[in-house]
Formats: sequence, structure tokens, C-alpha cells
Amino acid sequence: MNFPVGFHDFHKDTVFNFQLNRFYSFGCLSYDTVSEIGRELTDFENWHKLFFSRAESFHNNGDLVASATCLRAALFFMLDDEDDVNKQLQKSQIYEQCMNEYQAAYKDAGLTYVRVPFESGYFPVIYKCHTEESKGDIVIHGGYDSFIQEFVPLLQYIYSQGFNVYMFEGFGQGEVLSRCEMKMKPEWEICTKVILDYFQLNEVTLIGISLGGYLAARAAAYENRIKRVVLYDLIYDFYGAVLDKAPEELQKLISNLLEVPDSPKWKSIEEIMKVNLFSLWLFQQGRHVFGNITTLYDYFKCIKNYNTITLSPLIHQDVLILAGAEDIYTVYFEKQLKALTNAKSVSGRIFTKEENASHHCQVGNVQLALDYILAWIDLKL
Repeated sequence: MNFPVGFHDFHKDTVFNFQLNRFYSFGCLSYDTVSEIGRELTDFENWHKLFFSRAESFHNNGDLVASATCLRAALFFMLDDEDDVNKQLQKSQIYEQCMNEYQAAYKDAGLTYVRVPFESGYFPVIYKCHTEESKGDIVIHGGYDSFIQEFVPLLQYIYSQGFNVYMFEGFGQGEVLSRCEMKMKPEWEICTKVILDYFQLNEVTLIGISLGGYLAARAAAYENRIKRVVLYDLIYDFYGAVLDKAPEELQKLISNLLEVPDSPKWKSIEEIMKVNLFSLWLFQQGRHVFGNITTLYDYFKCIKNYNTITLSPLIHQDVLILAGAEDIYTVYFEKQLKALTNAKSVSGRIFTKEENASHHCQVGNVQLALDYILAWIDLKL
């Protein structure tokens, strides 16, 4: 499979533009489709309608991968008002429709789907293994509210290079969140252990995508069957990165307010935030994914737990760290490199705008990142 190359100006708003490029970069939607949506896009509600209407059109034309991708995209920016029962029902229905579409789209792709039992729920896994000898086992997971079905193009590409590939969803992701109602929590070694035990895997490479960069690092710190870990991309300090572009005064204010959870200033900040729909979405999505969040104080207190500062010295494996020159998390690239004081080896690369790979998770040139990861794995086997 060839992934399209190029980070395009689909929309003037940087948040919308990144997500449009993201759904384009995996090769599931054409340039013309995404470009047309970008021209018509005005706001969150409009985003949902544009993708949802095209999902129906693609379905009727038999392009089920594009249809499923549009349904996934339609879900992405739906505001998550937990007091609106009708909105919750609508999201649930679209999610189930999306899952059915993905299942139909990939039914002849040679993939195996299983539900690995865990407590009262399960962790879903999609995998593809070679019948003859392979180069090794690669385990992949996403990050914040991801669906593993989105990463099937990555699975197929990595499989084509000779590896057995297992992709799973854990706490706060996909089915685990939507069907099992298990919220995100930092202890990713729990999910990973369950998967490795079930498939009897040893000496694996673990790749964590987006916030999965933190989750994979966490798993590697506590699971010695992971021999190589790829942070695609690094998440050294989630809280710090979220606030990095905020005015310094606001950063200091929030830092101080975290010591005063009942301060009335939290309400004032929340009211200001509601004017900006992206900020409102970020908070509502955090409440949906993490759980136990009712206030902005809860949100910031929660995301402070997602950092590799103290766990980095516990990592003893070969580590690869990827970053994009224009990504908010890259400000911590050097700190993350230096924090891995006990790793077997540490490698890293910052991808550039000239390579069309300077954004988060190298959206714009996914294949460049994958080829770099696979070349590194070959060296470390």
C-alpha cells in the first residue's frame, strides 16, 4: 500500500485542517473528497453533517472503507453533552453503524478479530500473521479515543514487510469505551499484559500512536516481554504540552489553581472556554474518555498523570522516539531523550516540513514514518 504524501491546506482553521489531513493521510479518502469537505466546512455541526452525508453516498457506491472512514470522522467532533440523551443515542447509533461498516469493508482482508476477556468486558484485537516464518511480532495501539480500525492500513503495510501484527484497544479506546464502558487510565501495562498473555507473545515490539506514545512507554516500564518500544510520537508531559501555547499568565494561573480546587476562578475559566467550541469539545471529550471528570479542575488534574518523567528510568528496552517539528509535544523531545537513563538504546528523529512530516504522528507522510520505524526494528532484531 502507498500512503499519499503531502500536508495540504484543506481549511484555514489549523485544528480542522490537521484532522482533515489526518483522515486523508491513511489513503482511505481521496484528495478531491477531503478538499471538497474543506471548502464547505464552517463549524463542528457542519463537520458532522458533511462527513455523515458522504458516508451514505460512499456506502451506496460500494466504497465501504471510505464510508466507514467518513462515519469515524463524523463522530470525531460531535460535542459530548452527557445531559442530552438524544445526542448520546445519536452518537451510539453512529458508532455502531461505523463498526458495522468497517467490518464489512475489511471482511476479505485476511484479518482476524477477537475479543480478549478482561474483567466484565474485553479488549478487542485485530491481527494478521504469516503462515510461514515471520520477522517478528509487532503490537500496536492508539491513544486518546482512537479506533483500531483506523489503523488497518498501517497493519497491512507492516504485515507486507514480513511481520506478524497485532492491534488492540485498551482503556478509554474504541469498543472498550463505547461498548464495555471502561474509561482511560494510565496503567497501560495491564492491557498489554492481557494481550501478551492471551497470544503467548514474547520479545515483541510495541508501537504506541499519538497519546499511545505515553501509554507504550508506561507499558514498557513494567513489562519485560516488550523488547523494543516506539513512541509514535512522544508524549513526555501531556499537561505541559496542552498548555504550552497558552499565554504564560494563563499557565501560571492554572498551575496555581490546581492547589485550590474549589476556587470560583475555575468557573470563570470554564465560562470563557465555552465560547470556544474547540476548547469545549476538548473538555467534553476528556470527560467522556477519562471519566470521573465534572470540572475543568478535574480535567487538568487528570491529564497531569500522563507523563513519562518518573517512569522513563524504568525503561530498559531499545527505544525509538518520533516527533514532528511543528507538533506541540516536540518541545519535550530532548528532555525525553535524556530521561531514558537506563534504556538499552535510545534513538530519535524530528521530521520536517520539507518531508511533509512535521505534524503530529507525521500526518502528511505516514509511510516515511513507517519505513523509518521498520528500518529501526530491523536493526534491533
